[in-house]
Amino acid sequence: MTRDDIKRMAREANLWMTSDERIAAVERFAALVAAAEREACAKVCEADSLSWGQKYALWGKKYAAAIRARGEA
Repeated sequence: MTRDDIKRMAREANLWMTSDERIAAVERFAALVAAAEREACAKVCEADSLSWGQKYALWGKKYAAAIRARGEA
């Protein structure tokens, strides 16, 4: 997500973006929300794949790791 994406979404949510400090706070908030969503998705991959059997559990872990890695880029 780019800074322009975050600013656009903040405007859509009617947040006032009047200063660099305010923009920085919204960017930090967006990063926290994105990290929480990535972790929730990764956990779903891990949990669901366990119900498919041991063979597929490895795929669930692989997908979960890929989702978590998106936050490291």
